[in-house]
Amino acid sequence: MDVIRQLVQQANLASLLGLHLALSLFGAIASNPTYNIPIFFFGFWAYNYHESNSPLKTFTGILGLSIVLDLIWFYLHTGNPQGESGFGFALFFNYISFFVKPLSVYAGIIQLQERGDSFSAGNWSEAPGAFPSGGYQNVRDADSSEFA
Repeated sequence: MDVIRQLVQQANLASLLGLHLALSLFGAIASNPTYNIPIFFFGFWAYNYHESNSPLKTFTGILGLSIVLDLIWFYLHTGNPQGESGFGFALFFNYISFFVKPLSVYAGIIQLQERGDSFSAGNWSEAPGAFPSGGYQNVRDADSSEFA
């Protein structure tokens, strides 16, 4: 595990995102998972956004989910069902990106830890549009002598 951590720290999240984006662009020559390129562009933005850690958490979670989606996509499309030329070339780059994704998820978690946060689902008070924790105030306390 220490070897993987050292590898991920040497190749930081920004360089892994650049690798993923290049692999996804080469993989876009033929049928490919169309969600990868937008995810990696969002990852670049989330990595460079330092006002909050929420975008980086969102990116890391979506990237982890995309691993499952890749497995489904590979199962459905590995046999080149549409008979495209260049499909094997594109599939090769998509496989490489697939195998690097767990390292990128791990790099995202390490990046969150370096920013002083953890990768957790949080609570409902952190959801967009939600009231912050303790956001409600007692307007009237029935036992209070002020309202007697």
